[in-house]
Amino acid sequence: MKKVIIIGASYAGLYAVKKFSKYKDIEVILFDKNDYHYMQVESYGFVSTTYDISDVTIDINKYINSLNKNIKFKKEKVEFFDSDLKEITTATDTKYSYDYLIIATGSLTNFPIQVPNIKKYSVGIKTIQSASKVLETFNSLINKKAYKNNSAKNFNIVIGGAGLSGVEVAAQMAALIKDKFPKIQNNSFAINIIIVDGMKTVLPNMDDRLVDACKNRLEELNIKTYLGSFIKDVDENKIYLANETIIDYDYFIFTGGIKAVNIKSSKDYEINKLNQYIVNGNLQLKGERDIFVIGDAAEVISNNKYIAPTAQLAIQSGKYVSTYIRNELLYKYTEEFTVKSNGVLISLGGNYAIGLVYNKYFVEGFFAYLIKKFVAYSHKIKFV
Repeated sequence: MKKVIIIGASYAGLYAVKKFSKYKDIEVILFDKNDYHYMQVESYGFVSTTYDISDVTIDINKYINSLNKNIKFKKEKVEFFDSDLKEITTATDTKYSYDYLIIATGSLTNFPIQVPNIKKYSVGIKTIQSASKVLETFNSLINKKAYKNNSAKNFNIVIGGAGLSGVEVAAQMAALIKDKFPKIQNNSFAINIIIVDGMKTVLPNMDDRLVDACKNRLEELNIKTYLGSFIKDVDENKIYLANETIIDYDYFIFTGGIKAVNIKSSKDYEINKLNQYIVNGNLQLKGERDIFVIGDAAEVISNNKYIAPTAQLAIQSGKYVSTYIRNELLYKYTEEFTVKSNGVLISLGGNYAIGLVYNKYFVEGFFAYLIKKFVAYSHKIKFV
């Protein structure tokens, strides 16, 4: 029986596991330092108090136990892999051999190194720990501070990044304040939600229909935007933009981009500026036949175009690699990996969303919200 080791219970890793569970003649061991999977795509609802932690996490042990016995899970951090010996080493200095290795380590928030102090004074939402800090602050703010604060000072929450995560977090917070805590926004005290991004528009590089609808929704929610000038520096209460604008803030959430998580190895492998491993058309690590990289950890090129990391990409890459390995064991040929976009859905607070279905049909409002909820539920139900 061939042994496959998967490092990382990310979206990509879990979908690979699910596919492998159909192949009882392949032994699979999934490694992760945590025994839960954090659904980052639903983080906007968690940090704004809309969702509970159970809504954005998956119990890995429970899920693995529901699968065939060929799938096992070990709560251990993998520190090192050796492609010549074909083995990994965990934090407890335990070694495990493999026939195939799949790296699905995901990503963390990419705090730009050229901006002094940004990591010191801001918080990301790419881990459940950091997202919980945001949740705690926002929950305390809307439930206590707003009604007890007698000063005239407003509270400014700044979101760094006007991409998907940034606009979703900003809109959800603003909508919750507007719909459920209207007394907060009174003459003596208000919570201001502010978005900052160096790009000239929200949702950069997306369809104009999405951009326009997003702009309108942010204006409706009284979210102020500072666009077209990158952050130059940050201190404990001010953000300095390159165009000399200075923004006062009380809490700074940074959502601007990702940085892939790498693992130490016996060889130096080529990575891009986002720390993503360079892979070939079959998602094999450059220079290796039996090591694959999937999800955010891989630089994926499809139809000669770089594909930005998304949940869709992670899911499709996880399914592809498990199929590829199975086919190889059966001496079957597998076409190179290509990405099929099913569109995008963006939650913009309350029961309002926008999206492109099959990258063609524009939807908005409550109907788009229902589609997004259905898609999120259909993913989670696969792992419970």
